[in-house]
Amino acid sequence: MDGNKLELTVKPTSDLPASYKAIPEADMEGKEAAVTRPKSIVKSKPPTPEADGADEKMLPNEEAVVAKQSPNEKQNGDAKLDIGELKTAFVGLTKEELMKYANDPFWVRLRWFLFITFWILWGMMLLGAVMIILAAPKCSPPPPRTWWEKGPLAELEDTNPEQINKLKELGVTGVIIQWPEDAYTSFDQNHEFVKTIKQYKDQEVNVIVELEPGTSKIWFNESESQNSEFGDYYIWKQPKIVNNADGPQPPNNWVTVKNTSSWTYSESRKEFYYSPQGRPQLNFRNPNVTDEFAKVIKKFLGYGASGVRLRGAPYLLADGKFEDEIILQNAPGCFMTDYCSYSHSKTENLLELSTLLKEWRVVVKNMTENGPFMVADDLSNIEAYKVNNSFIVDLPLQSHLFHKSNANVTNIVQMLNSTFNINNITWPLWKINSTSEWDIITYLIPGTPLVTSTTVQNKQLLKMRESPSVMRGSFSFHAVKNNTVFAFIRVTAGNPGILVALNPSDNRTVVDFPANIKAVSEEVTVQLWSENYHEPDMIINVKQNAHSIPISPRSAIVLSYVPPSK
Repeated sequence: MDGNKLELTVKPTSDLPASYKAIPEADMEGKEAAVTRPKSIVKSKPPTPEADGADEKMLPNEEAVVAKQSPNEKQNGDAKLDIGELKTAFVGLTKEELMKYANDPFWVRLRWFLFITFWILWGMMLLGAVMIILAAPKCSPPPPRTWWEKGPLAELEDTNPEQINKLKELGVTGVIIQWPEDAYTSFDQNHEFVKTIKQYKDQEVNVIVELEPGTSKIWFNESESQNSEFGDYYIWKQPKIVNNADGPQPPNNWVTVKNTSSWTYSESRKEFYYSPQGRPQLNFRNPNVTDEFAKVIKKFLGYGASGVRLRGAPYLLADGKFEDEIILQNAPGCFMTDYCSYSHSKTENLLELSTLLKEWRVVVKNMTENGPFMVADDLSNIEAYKVNNSFIVDLPLQSHLFHKSNANVTNIVQMLNSTFNINNITWPLWKINSTSEWDIITYLIPGTPLVTSTTVQNKQLLKMRESPSVMRGSFSFHAVKNNTVFAFIRVTAGNPGILVALNPSDNRTVVDFPANIKAVSEEVTVQLWSENYHEPDMIINVKQNAHSIPISPRSAIVLSYVPPSK
């Protein structure tokens, strides 16, 4: 039908359905209208399958189709519809269109700029991460314990080499042997003492030589005769002028431990020389005398000694002004002129002592692989053995902790608090009268035990001492069960904790450990006990309820536990 033409126009209006536009009435003039047409837009509805028997689909994107009459068509009853262009969403450039920009200088430069900027930023972030790691505080593991810290050490009077094997069975890593002669005496490699050092060293047992640096008679005659080179190698002082005195009087009130004057008069020189131990005391305020003992240390280390221990260290220096000692008021059990009635602040443990000892310590450390530099005396004035708040002596001796006279929990706790918390001694040398229960304590507490050739061997205790919890673990001590039981724990990350308990009393007791020590778990495993421990229900390597652990009188027990998770 040429006369019936439709002009369809498609408009991108998603909200209007397909419709027909009415034909103007002017086109209908002179014609008899067979059908009356509406004058308004009639919205069509999608045909249903029942109406035409076929499914119809909407145009893409549900665009509205608007039918409009063509102005060029005047035929009666004819309508021409225009269908506009179908508009779709932008789908990007084609390959040919993109290639137009591929080699464009602007886009080439932009791509290179973004590429280089990315890798620069990535490199800066990587560098920043590395710098943060390097600048972060290091968490390096602590250095391993030295041979003299691992211990135990043995203090020997008899240097018979036949006992070396027995000492090795005791786990001894080093022995302390006293030099029997004047420290400044000349000797060579043929001396019996040097041979002994070599014998121990050949059996992988280190030797710490004990020397007394404070006294010697080597240069005394020259000093007494006022030889210009040795005149002040000793401490000399003019007599005190006292009217109507019976002979020369000592320059001050300094006394020895035997309650006699610390001064001895020389008829030859007409002066007093200082002799606090009954022998002339060397003057270590003279640098030449200090160097003389440094030579002695080097000689012994050169012959194979692995460390040095000094005897009589508290008396090495005396007050340069020679002032009187302060008399203590109402000193218990002391008479006015007794040794115990004075403060001894002018003659013992002077603060300058630390500077003197530091010089000799440097010699020992430089000539050995971190060998020990020790003193044989208990440290009554800790500050005299520190430089910049750090100890300059190794293994400070603790000999009064486990005496039977002090064997009660209160005294033990007080002494440990003084040692570790007040004096800040981290690894002392423990000297005890060896018994089964005290051995357990001193082998597992922080520090090195000092044994003798008569100490009983305990292989299990030695093995337990080598564990990380004992060598590196934290330490806390407690008085439990109304101060009747002493207990301490050793624990380090990733290892079982060790619980040690001592009952020094004459009564059997049962302890609830988790109630007294929060770090202890609900169950513990029995590891070891002392000879006096007699509890039939306790079995080695068997778990026990930690709330009810029995401890026999005057005995000790060692338990292991898994630290509770935090």
